[in-house]
Amino acid sequence: MGTLTADCPRLDAHCDHKLATSCRLTSTQNCCACADERAHSLTYRVYIDGIGFVQRGTRWQGYCWFCKEFWSNRLAATEPPLEISQTRIPDIPDQREFLDRWFEFHQGYRIATRPDGTEQRIAVIGEPLHEVSPGFLPRTLDQLRACIENDASRPENRLRRRRLTAEDQRPTEPQQSLEDALDSLLMADSDDEAVDDAADRADSSTAGQAVPETTEVPQRQSNDLVGPLSEAASRRQRAQERFARVFGTMEDVQQDDYESPLSNMYNRAWNRYRQAEDLRAIGDSEAPPLEGLSAQERRDIEEQLLWGVMRESQVGQEPEANVWSYTPVGPAHNPATTAGDVSITPPWANFPATSAPPSEPIATTSSSTGGMSAVRLSLEQITSELQRLRLASEAVSSARHALHAHRVPEGPFPTLDNQPNRPPPKTDVEMTRTLACQVCYHQLADIAVLPCGHMVMCQWCADVIVPVKHSHVPIRPSKCPMCRKQIKQRFKIHTG
Repeated sequence: MGTLTADCPRLDAHCDHKLATSCRLTSTQNCCACADERAHSLTYRVYIDGIGFVQRGTRWQGYCWFCKEFWSNRLAATEPPLEISQTRIPDIPDQREFLDRWFEFHQGYRIATRPDGTEQRIAVIGEPLHEVSPGFLPRTLDQLRACIENDASRPENRLRRRRLTAEDQRPTEPQQSLEDALDSLLMADSDDEAVDDAADRADSSTAGQAVPETTEVPQRQSNDLVGPLSEAASRRQRAQERFARVFGTMEDVQQDDYESPLSNMYNRAWNRYRQAEDLRAIGDSEAPPLEGLSAQERRDIEEQLLWGVMRESQVGQEPEANVWSYTPVGPAHNPATTAGDVSITPPWANFPATSAPPSEPIATTSSSTGGMSAVRLSLEQITSELQRLRLASEAVSSARHALHAHRVPEGPFPTLDNQPNRPPPKTDVEMTRTLACQVCYHQLADIAVLPCGHMVMCQWCADVIVPVKHSHVPIRPSKCPMCRKQIKQRFKIHTG
């Protein structure tokens, strides 16, 4: 990808990595790593399509393209290898030795000290930095002739680092993998269960034997019996706390027909939603079949019906004796118009009330038929509410037709002979226009430009001032000779 800052001078305000990384931050003199003020962490969040956010990212994944490439290449070329969780960018791994060698190629020389103390400049010639990826050193001329690939495996790019304190304290045994850790925990759990079974069998066999007449029991035997039992119980309790498998055992998860409890819960809720949508689509207000249902399912249906009726009754608390009148509003001073107004009273105004007056007590049913009676009462109320809504919609439709009938007719559509704002005819002198080209004054102007709309140039002058491609798009930025606005399109006008 190349280093874009090869020709840029090194400034004192720059950080050490600014030129070597080709950082694209132009508003600051620091690179992305030096400008990053976040606290260091062992893991970083990254989004994986189809999975979501996981803790598998790196600190430099959000840097610019060149900084991200630089730190990826430097970490790959670190010797000995360093894990991502051990990095502390930009301090660990330390890049001072690499940067010193990189700046030798950048300035074209390195300074060597002679035995007498004088300094000597030695030319450093190598591959152009424009062709070197960030994080790698340029190849020498001999390496270019040998076609050696410039990657993390090249010895010049692999610089040794000092060992970390945490690495010195780390044991020499190989790190245990996740699968081995799970297997060891499962084996420990099975061992605990085997110890508990053996203790239970020993307890049952001891209880079946005859109790000796002597009451002296050695303290050592009681300790030997209680000790393993308490230790096994504690191990089993700890294992149960570790292996609280909400989604089933490993064997259950690996089965082909396994389904997660979350999926079951979602499927049940989706089925209930689809059933409710189907009933609402077909307008089914009949009682759902209660035969063959369990007591819990019947209770759920009854609660849904009762809560629905109570919610509808609380939404609109309006006396049923009130009469709704859809009367079009007309001028009060015009008797003829007032006499022609239509007052429509919906038929459901006289519909018998479905709720008892406050003074009348509501009869209660017996405990045996209370549930079914409540369901029937709820269904009757729902049916009456649907009937009232249907009649109300019919009344609204009738009122809308009445309003449309009393609407004032609109005026006639305008025509050529029916335009009161049309100005008087102009004279021949006023209608005479000169179509001479305003550039050369020798040809007719037939080229119009947009967006201003001026037609002040002939075709030959327009080819010079506004050259176009694709017949009407200007090749270069041009301005209108009349108003000096930017021209975006050019068209030829054909006069009759």
